[in-house]
Amino acid sequence: MSEPELFSLTVPQLQERLVTSGLSKTGRKADLVTRLLQAQESAESASTMEDNTAAASRPVDHNPKNQLVKISFKSLEELERTVRILEVEEGTRYSLTMEVPLTQAALTMLAGSPLGRELEVLDCRPEYEDSDPPVIDTSKVKFLKLRSLDLTCQAIKAIHFTADCFPLLETLSIDQPCAMDQEAFYKDLPNLRSMSFNFVTILDVKDFGRSLSRSPKLENFSGYKLWGLGRKAEHSLVLPSCTSLDFYRSDDLRKLKLWAPRLEDLNLQACYSIQTVTLLDRRPPGFSGPEYQVNGEPSKFVVNCANTSEPGGNLITSSRCKKVQREVDLDFF
Repeated sequence: MSEPELFSLTVPQLQERLVTSGLSKTGRKADLVTRLLQAQESAESASTMEDNTAAASRPVDHNPKNQLVKISFKSLEELERTVRILEVEEGTRYSLTMEVPLTQAALTMLAGSPLGRELEVLDCRPEYEDSDPPVIDTSKVKFLKLRSLDLTCQAIKAIHFTADCFPLLETLSIDQPCAMDQEAFYKDLPNLRSMSFNFVTILDVKDFGRSLSRSPKLENFSGYKLWGLGRKAEHSLVLPSCTSLDFYRSDDLRKLKLWAPRLEDLNLQACYSIQTVTLLDRRPPGFSGPEYQVNGEPSKFVVNCANTSEPGGNLITSSRCKKVQREVDLDFF
């Protein structure tokens, strides 16, 4: 199953799949989905370059089923060497995993290379380093075929992703960026379906609501310990496709104004500063394109208010609200 399909399942359904696979069922929903995706990935028969240097010395014409060719590097030198000699045929699909932090120079080199121009998946998972790690700026590079970007323990200047630079991006995950807060939040990604943040602090959040609203296909948003949202009094979100919205431990989030006709789960657990959530019945002005058109009756949803006060506004009293969870679900951890 794809990531959006997994996110559409309930937590008990995800836990059942994990138990069946012999995996741990503890954690937040985003953790359960990640665990299932990793298990799927390890079981897939997709082609893997076991020796990147050797494979790079010959044309890549041995992938008749258009499977994803996976490459992994443990050093920037290995990346640079392979990128320099790799013969890439247009249409070959690549997934790249970096086990060391990227520098801006390495990211720029990769983006401008034949490999970068065909890259569909980029996964950066270095060890956490909080002493002067290299910082990347995604506003200065283009990955025109990238569909999935996962930055874990990679220092990043800002949450800045636009359609000009990442036009096909569908999945974006940023987890524990090292050593620094992120300067700003600006996103214009019309094809984005899933977005996840863990332990991220934003200094300038004035465009947070507009950024999410510019992704009409967004189905799942998760922000665990997404801090800094309280620097703006209220955030307005226009999310025609969103089914799951998770602000667990977004401690300083104060006010939300929300149009989400397909919403099924809203997690406000431990949002200690939450004051008001206003549910809009009609689509706000300025979002008139066909991608914002929603047919049928609005969905029912569940709200998690454990470890926080129930917010004011009409969220809890709405006829769409079918359940308010006020106690911590111990099976969830």
